[in-house]
Amino acid sequence: MALWGLLTWLIAEVVVFLPLYLLGVVFMWPLLKWAPKRLKESNINRGQFVYGFLWPWLDELFGNREDGLLPEWWALREGTAYGWFLRNPICNMRFWPLVSTLPKPTVKWIGNAACVPPSGVPGWFLAWQGGYVGFLWQCRSWGLWAGWKLNPRDATFILPDDYRTHGLGTACQLMRF
Repeated sequence: MALWGLLTWLIAEVVVFLPLYLLGVVFMWPLLKWAPKRLKESNINRGQFVYGFLWPWLDELFGNREDGLLPEWWALREGTAYGWFLRNPICNMRFWPLVSTLPKPTVKWIGNAACVPPSGVPGWFLAWQGGYVGFLWQCRSWGLWAGWKLNPRDATFILPDDYRTHGLGTACQLMRF
């Protein structure tokens, strides 16, 4: 099963994420430079204010429902919209139909962590739901999350305020703790 997970993850990286990344590279730079933007409340993280596109259709297609084009916390770290784009190049495209699905109790998994461990707590899992596969591994100082943001605890419950109830986003993240 782990081999199937690795194979579907590699296929997803090449067939799904690479084209979306390239689409993001082509469209996001001019959109960030010239499209009108506004400060708004995050659709998912209530109470967090983020920058988004002024036009709702553009914000839905290329914006970022969760963290916006430039989240307040990123700006406080002197991060730029271009740096944020490099960190999240496909933004809402990761939630488009077929690219994403909703978490369901049918998720299967292997590993030693039954959910995402707190930062700096060692653990790993490989979780899959149909063709959607996610892998998380972390030690005390860094971690890797790749594929879809599946979580082993999805097999038993999904928190009502979990941002993933809007769709399983994707990740290819190296994290430092």
